[in-house]
Formats: sequence, structure tokens, C-alpha cells
Amino acid sequence: MASTVPKVLSVEVVPAQATETDRSMIAKLSADADRPIPETAFIIKIRLDEIPPATAHGWALYVGDTRIPKYWEYPGGIYFKVLDEEFLADHQRQKLRFSENGTDFIDTGAKLPAPGASGATRKAETSRLPLQSDVLGESTLAQPTRVRGGRKSARSGRAKKASTARKK
Repeated sequence: MASTVPKVLSVEVVPAQATETDRSMIAKLSADADRPIPETAFIIKIRLDEIPPATAHGWALYVGDTRIPKYWEYPGGIYFKVLDEEFLADHQRQKLRFSENGTDFIDTGAKLPAPGASGATRKAETSRLPLQSDVLGESTLAQPTRVRGGRKSARSGRAKKASTARKK
């Protein structure tokens, strides 16, 4: 049974601080490419009208003819990560497409934006970049709630009233 093609509302490239895992991958990429690669993770956020339900057979995501091997969900859509800005330069303005079988493609009508000013990735500025969790809106979801403390004090108040009522 074919699922409905996800409708893309917008695409955004957001530079963010690299995680420890990202930094080790960047070091390997840098050695393989024999050139320095800034320690920046580019989060490509694809906002969707509706996030399709998880199925055993999902949609493969392509930028031009390049298949994006992994993408993840965030509140509002899906995203993937790029660790080398050269990928963004090489694929700028290429169509985002979905495919169920790797042969038939559905054009989303969206394109990968051109990379931002390369000055944003200079080593001196990487510490000013937002955390990936902030870019993806996970920090608000991860904040602990204080319901437990509120309940405890409310119970204590009720317990005191009950014990006072019993004394009378």
C-alpha cells in the first residue's frame, strides 16, 4: 500500500555546533579530503505539512541524484546533517525528491538552499553557533517538569488540614 507523499513547506540550512561524534567524523573527512573542514554541523531542516506515519517501507530522500542515507524526525518535519560545507555548495539549488523504489521520483517542489556566508563557519565563530538540540527544538522538550514538587507540597497542605480537622 503506497503512502501519501510528504508535502514540503520549506527547507532551511542551519549551521550548528558539532557534537563530539561529529568532530571525530569531521577529522576523518578532513584527513580523507586532505583539507581542513570546519567543526560545524549543518542541519538541513525540511518542514513538512504533515509528518507521515512510520512504516516498514518509507520514503527515500534525494538531493538531486544523491540519496540521503539517513534522516530523522524533529517537531515540524524531518532533517539530515551535513558535516562538509562543500556538499552544500555542490548540491545548491538541486531539487529535493522522494522515492519509494529508487527508480520513480516525486519532485517536492523544494530545492536545497545555497550555503550561507562561509564566514559563519570560521573556527573562531563555531563556539557562537547554536547547539543542535536548540536548532531542532529539542531543548524545550527535554526540560524537566516540576510537577512532582508541586504535588508534594499540595499533599502536605492537605495532610495538615486533615490532621487539624481530626484534632478538633
